[in-house]
Amino acid sequence: MHPADEHREHRGPRGGVTVRGEGAVDVTPDVVVADLATEARAGDVGSALSSATAALAAVRAALRTAGVPDADVRTGTTSTWTEQVEDRLRVVAHLGLVVTLRHVPTAGDVVTAALAAGGEEVRLGGLRLVVADPGPARVQARELAWQDARASAEHLAHLAGRRLGPVLWVHEDDPSGGAAPAFARVAGAMPVEPGEQAVRAALTARWAWAD
Repeated sequence: MHPADEHREHRGPRGGVTVRGEGAVDVTPDVVVADLATEARAGDVGSALSSATAALAAVRAALRTAGVPDADVRTGTTSTWTEQVEDRLRVVAHLGLVVTLRHVPTAGDVVTAALAAGGEEVRLGGLRLVVADPGPARVQARELAWQDARASAEHLAHLAGRRLGPVLWVHEDDPSGGAAPAFARVAGAMPVEPGEQAVRAALTARWAWAD
């Protein structure tokens, strides 16, 4: 095979159209994920870790009292660092905890009790409302994304005076992103309203021209 012919073969059919499609399905979240942490400051690492660990134990005890199973509690970000306080260094110990709460109506009360149990050292990074099983909604969203991509491709083909040929490739994209929680002290009750959220899908597809 001539090198030029081989190069053309690897490139595939010439011409066509590439489009992105998106789809979304509204669902009601049925799980709350709480990012908790304890932070303690002391003159040395051992003392800071000891205080943070004691506060974390109180938080976990409050969660157990509220009926949260141990399987729904896992270790989050854990770290130590130093900070300058006037003319001396102080050690900060941060122990994270990620808690899955499967009963949305009482989630706020459970988190409030855990925060109270931890005292001054406890921090809340945020509450996330999620869907325990997003699979069925994701399938619907993917179908909508495909329909969106197909409609866009057909419209562009019409504008160009061409006809769509076969699909050359499809790539499923990531429709969402997230940010790391920022932890802060919280006082008072914490209502949680599930509302609705969208399960999204996105894809990019390329069609060849039929003619």
